[in-house]
Amino acid sequence: MKNMSCKLVVSVTLFVSFLAIGPLAHAQNSSEKEVIVVYKNKAGKETVLDSDAEVEQQYTHLPAVAVTADQETVKELKQDPDILYVENNVSFTAAGSTDFKVLSDGTDTSDNFEQWNLEPIQAKQAWKAGLTGKNVKIAVIDSGISPHDDLSIAGGYSAVSYTSSYKDDNGHGTHVAGIIGAKHNGYGIDGIAPEAQVYAVKALDQNGSGDLQSLLQGIDWSITHGMDIVNMSLGTTSDSKILHDAVDKAYEQGILLVAASGNDGNGKPVNYPAAYNSVIAVSATNEKNQLASFSTTGDEVEFSAPGTNITSTYLNQYYATGSGTSQATPHAAAMFALLKQRDPAETNVQLRADMQKHIVDLGTAGRDQQFGYGLIQYKAQATDSAYATAEQAVKKAEQTQAQTDIDKARELVSQLPDSDAKTALKKRLDKVQSYRNVKDAKDKVAKAEKYKTQQTVDTAQAAINKLPNGTDKKNLQKRLDQVKRYIASKQAKEKVAKAEKSKKKTDVDSAQSAVSKLPASSEKTSLQKRLNKVKSTNLKTAQQSVSAAEKKSTDANAAKAQSAVNQLQSGKDKTVLQKRLDKVKKKVAAAEAKKVETAKAKVKKAEKDKTKKSKTSAQSAVNQLKASNEKTKLQKRLIAVKPKK
Repeated sequence: MKNMSCKLVVSVTLFVSFLAIGPLAHAQNSSEKEVIVVYKNKAGKETVLDSDAEVEQQYTHLPAVAVTADQETVKELKQDPDILYVENNVSFTAAGSTDFKVLSDGTDTSDNFEQWNLEPIQAKQAWKAGLTGKNVKIAVIDSGISPHDDLSIAGGYSAVSYTSSYKDDNGHGTHVAGIIGAKHNGYGIDGIAPEAQVYAVKALDQNGSGDLQSLLQGIDWSITHGMDIVNMSLGTTSDSKILHDAVDKAYEQGILLVAASGNDGNGKPVNYPAAYNSVIAVSATNEKNQLASFSTTGDEVEFSAPGTNITSTYLNQYYATGSGTSQATPHAAAMFALLKQRDPAETNVQLRADMQKHIVDLGTAGRDQQFGYGLIQYKAQATDSAYATAEQAVKKAEQTQAQTDIDKARELVSQLPDSDAKTALKKRLDKVQSYRNVKDAKDKVAKAEKYKTQQTVDTAQAAINKLPNGTDKKNLQKRLDQVKRYIASKQAKEKVAKAEKSKKKTDVDSAQSAVSKLPASSEKTSLQKRLNKVKSTNLKTAQQSVSAAEKKSTDANAAKAQSAVNQLQSGKDKTVLQKRLDKVKKKVAAAEAKKVETAKAKVKKAEKDKTKKSKTSAQSAVNQLKASNEKTKLQKRLIAVKPKK
C-alpha cells in the first residue's frame, strides 16, 4: 500500500478525558442543576417522578433517573430514605494532544493507506484463520458514526438531546469505528474485524462534548440490545458511582467493556471508566512497540495496543490519521471480537482471560503499569494451522478440480471445529464439486455416445442425476436420451429377429416389450409388422395343430397342439383354441380311462385263469397304457401271475 499526500489538514481533538465537574449543559438558570438520582426501590423511583424535578432520562437497566431540579428539590431527594444517592450530571469534553490529519476522500478506489498497526498485532494471521469478527455485536459509544463507503453500520442510537440521528458530526467515532470494522474491499483501509456488527451509539455532540446522562444511556442501550462488546474511547479523571454501577451491571449481563486508559501521560492516574475492574483499560504503543508518550499508565492497565499515527475512516468519505489511547482501544475491542467469533460460547470473563494468551510481553516481565499483560497480538493455534492446511487443500482442489483433491480437501475441512470459516470452506468445496460433477457427467455422456452400451448409459445417467437442475443437466440428458433411443432401437431389432427365428412366446414377448418402448416412428411400425407376422404364423400353426388333434385324438397330437397354443399371446384366438383343445384332451383322457379298465379286467382274468394266453392278452393291454401309477401297479400284478404248465 502507498502513502497518500495530505489533501486537507484539520484540527479535531481526540476524546480522552471529560472534565471533572464543568458547567451544566442544560441548566435553566443558576438555581437549577442537572443530576442523576439513584433510587433504592420502586417507591424511590416514584418519589423522583412525582417531585418538582423535570425528568430528562429514565433507564431500563439502571435504578436511576436523570433530572433537572432546583437546589431545594435536590436537597429533598438526597434526604429521602428511598433514594440511594444523587450525583451531578457532569459535562465532559473531547480533548487531546494530537490532531487528525485528513488524507483522502476515498473516491479513488486505488487509494490504499499504509497501516503499520496491523503487523504488531498479527491481524492478518487471524484473517488467514478465517476470523473476521462475524456475528459479534460491538457498540461504539462515541460521537456517532458517519456514513462511509468503507464502513457497514449495523444500527445505532442517539443518546444526545439535540438530534435523534446517530450520524457522526465530529469525526472521532467514525475514526474509532474504522479501526474496528473497515471493510476489506481493496481500497482505503482494512479494519481488524471487518465482519463485526458495529453499532453507533452517539453520546458526544459535534464539539466532542457530552454528559454523564448520555453515557449512561449509551450503556443502558447496549445492555438492552445484547451487545457483545462495548468500546469506550473516552475517559474522565473523576470517579462516578453511578457510572461504576452502570459498567458493573453491563459486565454482569455478559458484555465485555473496553476503554481508553487516558492521554494524560505516564504516571498519571488511569481515567474512568477504564479504571473500574469491570472494564478493560488499554494503553497505547508506538511504531517501535514502546509506550506512547501521551499514554496514561497505572495498575489498572490490562493490555496495550497501537495508538500512534493510526489511519482510519473519517467524515465525508475522508480518511484521517490520529493518535491516542482512543485509537488503541478499538484495536483491543476488535481483537476480542475475533476471539469471540472463534469461541462463541466463551463468556466475557473467559475472553478476558483468553486475551492473556494473545500478547507480547513488553516492559517489565509479567503485568506492569505501562503495558498491562502486554501488547495484544493474535497467536495462531493448532486449529489455525489445521485451517491453513485445509484452505490450501481447498485451493488446490479449486485449481485441479480432480476428485482425489476434492476428497482430500473435504476430509481436512471435516476435521476443523465448527465455525463460519469452516462453513465458508465447505461452500467453496461444494462449488468445486459441482464443477467436477458437470465435467464428470460430460465425460461419461461422451463415453456413452462413443460405445453405446447399456453399462455406459447407466453410468452416464447416474452422473447426470447428481447434477442440480439447470442448462447443463438438461443438455446432457438430451444427448444421453439420443443414445438411449439408439440402443433401444438396436435391441428391438435384435429381439424381433430372434422371435422370427425361434417363434417362442418368451422371445415374442421380449421383442414386443422392446418394440413397445420405442417412440412412434416408421421404424417402430416396421418392427411391429414383422413381429405381428411371427404372431400370425404361430396362430396358424396352433390352429392346424388343434385341428389335427381333433381329427386324431391322440395324446401325442394333444401335446403337440398344447405346445403350439402356449406360444400364442393372450387373447380371443388363444382362448378359443384352448377350449377346443381341452375337449380333445377330455376325449383322449376318456379313451385312456377305457384302456385302463380293459387292462384291469384282463389282468384280473390272467390272475384267475393263470394261462399263458390270458397273461399274454393282459400284457398287451397294459403295454398300451400311458406311464402312470396305475400302469405300474397292473404290471406288478401281471408279473406275479405264474401260468399253469
